[in-house]
Amino acid sequence: MFKETQLHQEFLDLEHQMRLLDRQLADALQRIRHGSSPDLVEKAKQDERHLLAELDRLMTRLRAIEGQLLQIQKTATRH
Repeated sequence: MFKETQLHQEFLDLEHQMRLLDRQLADALQRIRHGSSPDLVEKAKQDERHLLAELDRLMTRLRAIEGQLLQIQKTATRH
């Protein structure tokens, strides 16, 4: 049960981080569209690439946690 609780908490924490990244990504996209100089647009594109990589990492971890929680639930229903 402790492992399941830890996984649920990590899942919630990652969802929170993902929402923050979504907002940062939206900001980067706005800066790309409406940047006042080529340097600022390029910086926004770099930020976008970094944020997308981080978002991919978070989503991969979220899927792994979901899989672990499903395994725990399957094991719990068999007993």
